Amino acid sequence: MKLRRPLVESPLHEGLGGLFPGPSAFTDGGRIPSAVEKEHPIVRTPEKVVFGHTVEGLLVALEGHLEGPLRTRLKAVGLDLDQKLAPAYPRDQWHQMLLLGAQVLFPHHSVAQAHWHLGQRFVTAYFATRIGRALQGVLKFLGPARTLERTTRNMASGNNYLHVDVQRLAATEYRLKVNEGGIHPEFIGALCHFGTLTTGVKGLTTVVEGRDGPSATYRMRW
Repeated sequence: MKLRRPLVESPLHEGLGGLFPGPSAFTDGGRIPSAVEKEHPIVRTPEKVVFGHTVEGLLVALEGHLEGPLRTRLKAVGLDLDQKLAPAYPRDQWHQMLLLGAQVLFPHHSVAQAHWHLGQRFVTAYFATRIGRALQGVLKFLGPARTLERTTRNMASGNNYLHVDVQRLAATEYRLKVNEGGIHPEFIGALCHFGTLTTGVKGLTTVVEGRDGPSATYRMRW
């Protein structure tokens, strides 16, 4: 018996043994798109998230403090430590985790100082993760200048929304503008600073030059 070709051609879904059309064939839970929708498709902006291994790095930084009140407070913002880490977490949820971590680890510092020190601990903890160790090896090979020039790529290993414009002011001086510096830009500044220190550079200084809405600008020199 001769089989007829399907009305809707699409790649087969490998996860189901190649028996069913893949998700690209349909929209909205199996509905075939209309001719108008095909001609004018709706482009949905992806949700801004940090990846699970980034949250893993934060948990390593918080080791020794994850029992008692902090555990309960993290669960209240969506991070249940009794469950396996999710592949990704919303950006706003991540900011709440950082705020809690800074408050618990550095209760006697200003908010800005607490986020800077949390960033330092996070860099150390992140480089202890599998992906972090791989990134650390790359940074040591690149050196400080090339590391800063590829900051967006480095940041992309941990989230899907940070973008960094890098301006070289001199051979050993750079200005970085981050599209989203977070609620407290000192945390991102610490990531750039201590991440760059991994290359072995000496005499590095990093300051927050300013804020413009959600973006933040940093100047780094050595």
